[in-house]
Amino acid sequence: MKLYFLSARPCALTLNGAYFGVTDTFERFAEISLKDNVYVQFIPEGRHPIGFFLTENIRFQPPVGCEVYLLKDGIALFARDFPPTDLSLKVITQQRFDDNLITVFQQGDIQLSLETQKGLFISTLPPAFSVCKVSFHNNFILLEGDGDAKKVLTVYALNGKCLLQEQILCYSYEENALNATLPLSDSLGRVADCSWELSQEACKQTKFLLRQPLSHTDCDNTQTILDELIPFAFFESVLIGANFNDMLSDELQPDSDKIKAFLGDFCAVTITDNPSVCGLVKKLADRLYEVTYYTVTTKEGKITDVTTAI
Repeated sequence: MKLYFLSARPCALTLNGAYFGVTDTFERFAEISLKDNVYVQFIPEGRHPIGFFLTENIRFQPPVGCEVYLLKDGIALFARDFPPTDLSLKVITQQRFDDNLITVFQQGDIQLSLETQKGLFISTLPPAFSVCKVSFHNNFILLEGDGDAKKVLTVYALNGKCLLQEQILCYSYEENALNATLPLSDSLGRVADCSWELSQEACKQTKFLLRQPLSHTDCDNTQTILDELIPFAFFESVLIGANFNDMLSDELQPDSDKIKAFLGDFCAVTITDNPSVCGLVKKLADRLYEVTYYTVTTKEGKITDVTTAI
């Protein structure tokens, strides 16, 4: 069976104590039998490692600190939560806006402290917030993390609720709207232009537009969307609840509700080597997911069929 190994931070990967290579957010794989009880260990720098035995039970109960994805050709293991080794307190940034005090600090994990009229709230932030900027807009708190080789934007309401967290290339905001360009993890350098409506402690996505810029950081490029982007854009539109009828052929438009029911509930979309085939990530249990694959057939820029990939 193919076992894919990924990690939220660079790690040395060992299998039964033998060095296998370095893992990160790009998958590495090996052919391993779950009957062999191979001991897997992800060893990061500056954190405690994550280690566990590979058994048949991994299909049903993910190891502590890991997410498990059941694929059509194997299993993907994503090591995410590594226990910290340094528990000393370090203040990264602190800002006051009116009666609101925002503090980003590190004590093991990077954490956010919000002191507002609605109470005191503590949240854990990803490693990108080791370098952090704080701004306040229309009663929303915006945190821009620029460490760990990633730029991440997080939006919090004054009640401590996290409304949005996305890796971004750039962003801007208007009075009641937030706009951002998101990178996609694929070899074509594709990005997504997104918008969210901010109102009454809520953040509702209103736009998801795919494009392929001339460079990964060109946020102003408006190159025409290629036909090969249509399948991914379609599934993302279904995911966020956007209107996707314009992507469908005249024959399919009356069946839009049936198509949504056919796809079922899913929480993310993944690309494959075939632009016409996408994987939909469906949650089975806590930290346990299954990826099912669908094929989109297009003609003259319109979707003519959506089927389960063989």
